[in-house]
Amino acid sequence: MKNLKNKIEVIEEELQKNEEKRKHEQSIRKSVNENKQIKIERLPYSYSALKQFIDPETMNVHYNKHYKGYVDKLNNALNNKDDKELSLEEIIKTIERFNKFIRDNAGGAYNHQLFWKMLTPKPTKMGPITTKKINQAFGSFVNFKKKFEGQAKDRFGSGWVWLVLTKRGVVKIMTTPNQDNPLMDVVEQGGYPILGLDLWEHAYYLKYRNRRDEYIKNFWKVVNWDYVENELKLKSDKQIKESQIAKEVLTEAVKSEPCTQSEKMDSKKLFNTNRDALSVYKNAIMQILKEVFADRYYGRDEYAPGQMSGIYNLEGEGRSVINYLNTNYSAFCVLKKDLNKYLNKVGQPIIDFSNKNPKEQVDEMVRMLKILNQVKFRVFSSESETFKTIMGVMGATSTKGNKTEDVVVEKLKSVFGDDNVIRIGELGSKEDMMAGVDVKIIIDGKEHTAQVKPFSHITRVEDDYKVDGTANVKKYKTDWMIFLKRLEDLVIFDNSKTKIIDGVYFFPVDTKLYQL
Repeated sequence: MKNLKNKIEVIEEELQKNEEKRKHEQSIRKSVNENKQIKIERLPYSYSALKQFIDPETMNVHYNKHYKGYVDKLNNALNNKDDKELSLEEIIKTIERFNKFIRDNAGGAYNHQLFWKMLTPKPTKMGPITTKKINQAFGSFVNFKKKFEGQAKDRFGSGWVWLVLTKRGVVKIMTTPNQDNPLMDVVEQGGYPILGLDLWEHAYYLKYRNRRDEYIKNFWKVVNWDYVENELKLKSDKQIKESQIAKEVLTEAVKSEPCTQSEKMDSKKLFNTNRDALSVYKNAIMQILKEVFADRYYGRDEYAPGQMSGIYNLEGEGRSVINYLNTNYSAFCVLKKDLNKYLNKVGQPIIDFSNKNPKEQVDEMVRMLKILNQVKFRVFSSESETFKTIMGVMGATSTKGNKTEDVVVEKLKSVFGDDNVIRIGELGSKEDMMAGVDVKIIIDGKEHTAQVKPFSHITRVEDDYKVDGTANVKKYKTDWMIFLKRLEDLVIFDNSKTKIIDGVYFFPVDTKLYQL
């Protein structure tokens, strides 16, 4: 009787393989001259092979109806040709930019593609890497199994329970709702999925009905520990390789240099024309600096009364110029340039903001910051060539800015009197940081606040003056805007009617107050 069952299973498997081969060949013929599509992965065993865990009917429906349905719907939904060129994993990693329908079906396709490989009818044992990782994270396999089953049971409704490898190289258990995957960029504190269990009712209901706990318990009978071991090895090797490349590119072997004028102007244009991208960068870069320089970070008024929060005592006593990395386009350019050297080495697409619309530029900025976050301790270290270059650029900018303000203050004093001009632009002062106040001028008892900037030239455009060659173009909460050219020509505008068009300042003709 047992031999007969085995023969039936063999015949069934051969029929299944032949049917899938026929469908696969048909699919190939159909897709000739069409755009690339996400392919349907072949089930690596027969429908009845996992009968100690799940019945053949459920496996048949699960694979042919649910999984294939997700793949078909995803391919139909990917209308953009560029999106169709992405692999399924690349779609998952950038899922935030897609709509909910694609998110659900891409997740369903990817999760099941992994799930089939995570199961096997053959008995397997945990390998040495898996055993070490689990023991390090949970103390023992018994503890791991108990916690895995516990989180699976606690997941209410549809979803998945996962064992994931984090960026720090440790494993942890987590669950995701619906068809979300830990690799998605919308999933907080995710990681790379190493092992997972489908908790949707369609995965078990025909066999277990409402006995989901029994389904979870029987999962261990068919876990493919060989797959888990191999994935951990591949990912661990990749992390080690990328870490070594990051060390070589960002700290030792490759020389870091300031950007060319053309490269800096591209970064300046991005900062001045896409405030959303700049806002994303400013928020994220300060959080990264806070984490890297935790021992040198002070909250507001902590370092000294009247001082803003930030990094202090980095290149000497006082507030560090690194705090201006969030708005310095020249330093940003160096950061992007050196990260691209690293990305080239590890075979990833470089960061590129050109030929993109504003939304795409924001997406690219998010990608850049995620990459930077992975190598932040390499980049912002005393050994880092990139860090040395950035600090050099920041220092030069700060020196130039101070010199500009010194000249402006002296010119203003010669016109309005020494006692009527007060310099405010101390690095880290609240007025400078919050409102952009560099200097105050008192005229006939009335105080006027002003922001000071260099400029290259001013031209008349109909009823406005256009001011070119300024840095960090934004609206300041000051009464005046003061522009200085080559430490000589000084022009002052009333700031109440300032316009910013395509990253350039425009002032109505009647707002020009002084030319000194």
